[in-house]
Amino acid sequence: MSPPDPAGDCYPPRPDDGTADRFGHLFNLIGDAVVEIELVETTPVVRAVNPAFEEVFGYSETQVLGESLNEYIIPDHHETEADTFDERTAAGRQNHAIVRRETATGVREFLYRGVPYEGADGRRFGFAIYSDITEQRTYERHIQVIHRILRHNLRNELSVILSAAQLLEAESDREQIEQRAAQISHHAHELASLGKEAQTLERVLTEDRALEPVDAVSMCTEAAEHLRERLDGTVTVDGAESLQVEAIPELSTAIEALIENGIVHNDDDPTVRVSARYEPKRAVIEIADDGPGIPASERRPVFERGDITQLQHGTGLGLWLARCTVEICDGQLEYERTENGWTVVRMVLRPG
Repeated sequence: MSPPDPAGDCYPPRPDDGTADRFGHLFNLIGDAVVEIELVETTPVVRAVNPAFEEVFGYSETQVLGESLNEYIIPDHHETEADTFDERTAAGRQNHAIVRRETATGVREFLYRGVPYEGADGRRFGFAIYSDITEQRTYERHIQVIHRILRHNLRNELSVILSAAQLLEAESDREQIEQRAAQISHHAHELASLGKEAQTLERVLTEDRALEPVDAVSMCTEAAEHLRERLDGTVTVDGAESLQVEAIPELSTAIEALIENGIVHNDDDPTVRVSARYEPKRAVIEIADDGPGIPASERRPVFERGDITQLQHGTGLGLWLARCTVEICDGQLEYERTENGWTVVRMVLRPG
């Protein structure tokens, strides 16, 4: 792809001092997506894009050249924000903001810088520079969640342990001593389990690994067998004999965490049904249980992208481990409460 021609319609004339060549190299080689627009009345019309724009946004130069940039990259409900940026560009003012923009593969987050300039003939132009910060922002949000849940659950578990220990010191009845000791042991194991989940989640978020084909049915079967040995409840695995998906190894831990949630949060002889199947262009793992469902205060931040500042904590890190793992695998985590009272958590993944 050739860079914008400084002597062409899109730029005012410039002296032939090598500046054009240096600008062309910068335009073509910079890793950030750059688009040059002309404001035609109030519409930002694309005049040139660099190779990084084509790669990041997934639109070729021939697709967008001469078209309204906003028609391609502005998500629904963000039109007012885009109009404000265009007005500032028209007034010769720079823009700088974190924004959400539509790409050919979905909405992503960017650091946006807008640099306006005016041609010799008075026409108004601008450069929009987009740095993709989606992974960074996702990581920051997930770390916030981990810290909030760890603080909350550590405080709760330690409070119970300390209280039981104090009562234990004052007890003389052997039966009461055994009950207090069992209580301390139980909550100490809860803390140990929380620590292991946190370690796994940290590994998911910080280690950069390529996705590999794995058999999700084998993972489901192994998780079910492991939990049958540790917990009271019925766990069945049905569906395809094999389900090849693109994933990281921690998918097995995430599956086990979801099955465990279905057992431990149901006090009435819990049953968990795990199923795996292929659907058009996707692979699906479902974990269904006959328990009371996930409270809305815990469900919304995980499944509906709710405000994590309103997060309440009762299920540990299991749901967040599942969500983060599925997102790393380019998949999606879904929730459903069926009419017959079953809770379904669905992992939607790429077939391997």
